Amino acid sequence: MEGVIISLAILIFLSHLFSAMFVKTRMPEVLPLLLLGILLGPLLNIVSPADFGMVDQVFTRVLLIVILFESGLGLRISQIRSTWEQSSRLTLISFVVIMCVVALLSKIVLNLHWAYAVILGSILADNSFAIIIPLISKLNITNTTKTVLLTESTIGGVISIVVTITLLNMAKIQSFDVSLIVAKIIYTFMVACITGGAAAIFWTTVLNKVRKLENGIFLTLAFVLVVYSVCETLGSDGSIGAFIFGIVAGNIRTIRKLHGFKFIERFTMNVKSKAFNDTEKSFFSEVVFVLRTFFFVYIGISMQLSSLYSILCGLLFTLVIFMARIPTVNYVLEKSVSRIDSAVTSIMVPKGLVTAVLASLIMQSGVPGGVILQNTIYSVILFSIILATLLSFFIEKGWGMPAVNFLFKRHREFYPDAIPAPAAKKVEIGHQQKHLIAKDR
Repeated sequence: MEGVIISLAILIFLSHLFSAMFVKTRMPEVLPLLLLGILLGPLLNIVSPADFGMVDQVFTRVLLIVILFESGLGLRISQIRSTWEQSSRLTLISFVVIMCVVALLSKIVLNLHWAYAVILGSILADNSFAIIIPLISKLNITNTTKTVLLTESTIGGVISIVVTITLLNMAKIQSFDVSLIVAKIIYTFMVACITGGAAAIFWTTVLNKVRKLENGIFLTLAFVLVVYSVCETLGSDGSIGAFIFGIVAGNIRTIRKLHGFKFIERFTMNVKSKAFNDTEKSFFSEVVFVLRTFFFVYIGISMQLSSLYSILCGLLFTLVIFMARIPTVNYVLEKSVSRIDSAVTSIMVPKGLVTAVLASLIMQSGVPGGVILQNTIYSVILFSIILATLLSFFIEKGWGMPAVNFLFKRHREFYPDAIPAPAAKKVEIGHQQKHLIAKDR
């Protein structure tokens, strides 16, 4: 028992150490956590997934609920309003393209039934919000592009969850009627929006009283779990309800000023400031951080290195996803977007927490060949993080400019205030040389 407790403590210390490495290396902390899990599991056989018993199923669901709530809480309607058209277009088209490409490839390589091939495609069409943030933090791109990327990863994650869970439910009853699937998705969103929105309005009105209770900060997370349960009881998806709850609660002051929502104002008159203060947001973020730490180590432990075929399939899927993303971004983004911004957008397809959680749901749903699919998805997560990190580093150093200029030549060359530092220096030197030549003449 003492060994387990000290191991948990060491993991938390290591996760904070890996997080601090962002500042200098910009390497996502989930990568060393994955590698640590691989070391503890497949390589040294110190621990195995069987040691966790049934805990992983409950843990997976709770983690999905909390991360979606926290993601919704951090989504600002005022920030995405100006880029909504471009963000939504990129999100939908990129999601459909990658889902179709992965589905076709999985049909050929893994010989999956079309239904399960599409499920795999919807899982791998998600981009990780938590991994994209540190990758773009040091890249000199415009704030508009950053907003587009963060909006895409957030909304794309929700779409991935809804489509995947809906298709898995259809698979259980052996019915893949397109009209039934569309109706189920619409119903899921409607119930989740109504339930999550109403719950958020109620909770923001009583939050000031809740804060007066001892350890009241935990009650918000408990209420989110209640919202999840109500949505599930009504035949919707509770995780989407938690996401809507977070969005409405985090943007209550903005929403009540919108046309058609002003009736909310009389219910939220006591909400004078932000619904959640900085202390509460930091607490929610820390909870996600700790849960994410253990989960990514668990993923590494669960990877089966003996299945070379699954690993190679994961590498193939990763390369194909990155290749499919390039022309999609090239023609979906407006020509006014710079080549550097377009290049950065094209490589921001790393897979992360949502993808891993949905991979676990495949195993729990009893999908035929679920072990192979799960291990393939875990391999894609590992390879996509590595590839996105390397490519962003090359772009930052200006080493990939010839390829960037060739692949995105339909876009403008650069923004004066949004190009990698090395490239910026070259441009600046070039302007100085032209100025001196002109002066000599």
